[in-house]
Amino acid sequence: MNGNINIRSNQSLPEITGKPAQVWGNILIPAKGQMTVKVTGDTLQGTVKTYLEKKDTWIRIQNIDSVETQEAPIYALLGLGGSCIFFALGLLAHSFLGGLIIIGLGAALIIYAITNKNRYLAIHSHRNSIVIFMNKSPEVYQQFAMGVLALSRKLNTPSSMQTKSAQTPVQVN
Repeated sequence: MNGNINIRSNQSLPEITGKPAQVWGNILIPAKGQMTVKVTGDTLQGTVKTYLEKKDTWIRIQNIDSVETQEAPIYALLGLGGSCIFFALGLLAHSFLGGLIIIGLGAALIIYAITNKNRYLAIHSHRNSIVIFMNKSPEVYQQFAMGVLALSRKLNTPSSMQTKSAQTPVQVN
């Protein structure tokens, strides 16, 4: 239906790169390797390269439902820091200096986990998602996401609506 639309706006969409996501329980964590996401024609292509593997994912841009960005602390370090502090509270009775050192280590881990947050961009379609952890400024990824959503809207607009908006007559009285 919309296959005859000439897509020129994808030249303005930059290719974005970052770390691929791995699901661990209910948490997304950065995985090993490099991920590239780019617009190719009327599809969004995600390529993940690791040392031994290469995986490509294509999503039709017309099928994109939503885009989300998220910023969250590093939960594993939060848990490790909390565990250190909890362990050190029991150790304080036996070795005050050792307990203080472990409390300091736990507090440092918690502060690091909160100040160095993981940020990611997720693009969702009907059946698939592409999730990429950001390694550049969030504005680059937001610009890419807004461009993909605008392209999705353009491709999902019926061709009769596109020709009507392009040929709207102007009445002069």
